[in-house]
Amino acid sequence: MIEVRPIRPGEGAALLTMVRALAESHGFLDKQTATAEDLERALFAEHPIVGCLLAFVDGKPAGCAFWHRSFTTARGREVIYLEDLSVLPEFRRKGVARALLKDLAGEAKRRGYPSIYWLMKSWNEGARALYAETGAEIEEGLVFCRLADEALTLWAEKAP
Repeated sequence: MIEVRPIRPGEGAALLTMVRALAESHGFLDKQTATAEDLERALFAEHPIVGCLLAFVDGKPAGCAFWHRSFTTARGREVIYLEDLSVLPEFRRKGVARALLKDLAGEAKRRGYPSIYWLMKSWNEGARALYAETGAEIEEGLVFCRLADEALTLWAEKAP
């Protein structure tokens, strides 16, 4: 049985396990520096901009949907940006990701948000199939950009 619910204080370690599993499967575990405490501090701040749903299979942590509030100028509205959808390897292909996406869609509707945005690795055919099944629009040709770490510092310090 799959249960999906919002994360609770003290579950940061379980969340970190899922986030690290996703980072490892995508080849960027070396960039993963967040701690369980970092995640909980953000999630349970006085005015959090992030949220997280956890999925459990027979009571065992199985997956997460970690999201944050964002904004689309196209609609002039706040939206949900799905940062990470992660399912631990032993629970994949059991409906966990579907359950998480369904509950996240419900969260968006409850908040009055018109949409959910996210990025997907182009090589991830399993994710592509799932997202297509949901009716998501998959836009080809988009490129994800990140200015981080040393490059961020160098650019910020660059003379105009």
